[in-house]
Amino acid sequence: MIRKAAVAGYFYPAEERELRLLIEELFSCEDGPRGKEEELGKWKEISGVVSPHAGYIYSGVVACWSFYSLSLASPVDTIVIIGPNHRGVGRKVAVSDAQWWETPLGQVAVDEEAVEFLISHYPLFSLDSRAHHLEHSVEVQIPFLQYFLPYPFQILPVVVGDQTLKVALQISQALQELSQIRQIAVVASSDFSHYEPAQIAQVKDSHALSCIVALQTEEFYQVIRREEISICGPAGIAALMDYHKSRSPQEGKLLFYSHSGKVTGDYREVVGYASLVFPVSVEE
Repeated sequence: MIRKAAVAGYFYPAEERELRLLIEELFSCEDGPRGKEEELGKWKEISGVVSPHAGYIYSGVVACWSFYSLSLASPVDTIVIIGPNHRGVGRKVAVSDAQWWETPLGQVAVDEEAVEFLISHYPLFSLDSRAHHLEHSVEVQIPFLQYFLPYPFQILPVVVGDQTLKVALQISQALQELSQIRQIAVVASSDFSHYEPAQIAQVKDSHALSCIVALQTEEFYQVIRREEISICGPAGIAALMDYHKSRSPQEGKLLFYSHSGKVTGDYREVVGYASLVFPVSVEE
């Protein structure tokens, strides 16, 4: 079964050439990461990245930082993409039952053996096409992977409806076990503050980002609750943080932060976007 693109022509262009040109433009613009190879390529191995999932014209520059850094690290077998469930349809932690995901840049294979491993060893995970059917948080990451990664890879799409810390830590444990049989990297798909004045969004997001960089998973959730930060994918971020802590003592790195107001010109209600990387080892 092929999971067809659901938001092509809406979140990103539906035509291959137009999509490639847009990503190239975002990558090469003043705020993009082109030319930052020396800075981003110093991490030989990474656990994963945090990337936004809004329309490309709004958050695509930020996403380029995440995926370019991933492309410069050592190759992996499988990219685990963890996104929030915006529509509330399906199981609380839903794994795609498709064999392929299709975008205007072509088809990407799902790692069916990894899927089988998760659902057979962890009752938390369920095969569920409904959760993935129209959800954009995983889909919008895939064209960036197709554009930037210079090697063959498979994906493991996961949509999370239960955003609690308990679930995040369970996902992390599963990732730790999966990494014993697969070389994986994690993409945690999340936007940050939603529809706040720009100054307030930046302050709130900076507090959350400080926790993420320092790998403080419990404090991350406490800050979200205390300051009422409308981060939509905290479980994926926390799962990546905890997974990374099991592999390396190194902190996460904030690569780039921005918000929608810098594109629209409307600073009264913005959505925040952040790119982070979690380095395991540094190139000597």
